[in-house]
Amino acid sequence: MKRVTILGAGLVVKPLLEYLLERPDVEVRLATLNIDRARRLVRDRPNAEALEINAADESHIVRTLGGSDCVISLLPADQHVNIAHACLDLRVPLITTSYVSDGMRALHDRAVERGVLLLNETGLDPGIDHMSAVETIREITREGGRVRAFLSFCGALPAPESSANPWRYKFTWSPRGVVVAARNPVRYVEHGQIVERDFPDYFADPRAVSVPGVGPLEAYPNRDSLQYIQHYGLDDAETVLRGTLRYPGWCRAWRALHRLGLLDLEERDWTGVRWRDWVEARVAAGEGALVSRLARVLDTDEDDEVISRLEWLGLLSDRLIGESLATPVDILARRLQKMLVYEPGERDMVVLEHHFAFDRADGTRGARTIRLLQFGTAGDDSALAQTVGLPAAMACRRVLDRDVTLTGVCLPTDVTLARPILEELATRGIHFEEAPPAVQ
Repeated sequence: MKRVTILGAGLVVKPLLEYLLERPDVEVRLATLNIDRARRLVRDRPNAEALEINAADESHIVRTLGGSDCVISLLPADQHVNIAHACLDLRVPLITTSYVSDGMRALHDRAVERGVLLLNETGLDPGIDHMSAVETIREITREGGRVRAFLSFCGALPAPESSANPWRYKFTWSPRGVVVAARNPVRYVEHGQIVERDFPDYFADPRAVSVPGVGPLEAYPNRDSLQYIQHYGLDDAETVLRGTLRYPGWCRAWRALHRLGLLDLEERDWTGVRWRDWVEARVAAGEGALVSRLARVLDTDEDDEVISRLEWLGLLSDRLIGESLATPVDILARRLQKMLVYEPGERDMVVLEHHFAFDRADGTRGARTIRLLQFGTAGDDSALAQTVGLPAAMACRRVLDRDVTLTGVCLPTDVTLARPILEELATRGIHFEEAPPAVQ
């Protein structure tokens, strides 16, 4: 028997767990703080067991991971480095779906020295986006082409019929993760120039994207696109940009939240504070209703959709915030988590688009757009759970079967991972289709 230890029993673990247990020669240990949820997930599965883990106790981590042939961490990203240290001590490969942090990157040499694979960014975005990008770029270059521009946009969203709230968004993953991710500075290359922008500046001019069957969306830059130039083999590209997709109006609303100080990270005491008290303190005193003064601060009209979104969240209400010590980011995340939830019978979707502009070997210009549009199943697996969990599970299977010989801190861009995982995803209905080119 081969043993896989999964750390974390959150929203994306179920498809991953079920995939691994399709093989009778694999046993899975599901280790988490939420032991009750883990027990529900492994119930009636003879090759699976639930364990409780304290991720802050390094000795406990090592004991839990002992005897594993592969570890998959779905814990919060800031805990992966501790897990990686334990895996290096045990010489056990690790797979995560999170971005490579500086702390993880610093482990590369030691991982190579110990012959251990630390495979990161093996979910959807990041993950499937990397694999599909490099495979398409390889197709273009094999035919003698040179990619001039690469733009990639991805979003996990409610399906159109399930998006009927003013924000047109609902959570299928960590609300705090969404909030904190919105604060990251961004870097990309456009027309040969490196562009660096801080939050919330890059929310000022989102790009319009239209997806058949979904409608208009907006895209804004995501993190540091420059670090993928080498991974993708795009050294000659004049434009490289990775972005996030949302329904229209998202960027304006987040600029408003920033203006109200709700994305700050400084802890404070909220005892006795109402939501409207917090807003009152951030708009000019004077005559007129709070909504009127807020509209002036945001340079908009009282009936603007940004105001409607803030009102719908209850930010202008007399409701107590109901926290003691917490950061504004935390109270906002908890409010969003309460309000932006999927109701029974609703489903999510994932949209991932890659746009390529390239020069052909004969000197003519070409363009391609490929699109993944995946819908979740109401009452069952979300599209996000499928597209995050399955790539990690498929990578794990290839590690167990020794089809992957990589060591060190890696992404799933190698041909031993990208191509076979994309092919296997397609057999499960997760595949890209060609679309009319959107860049030239």
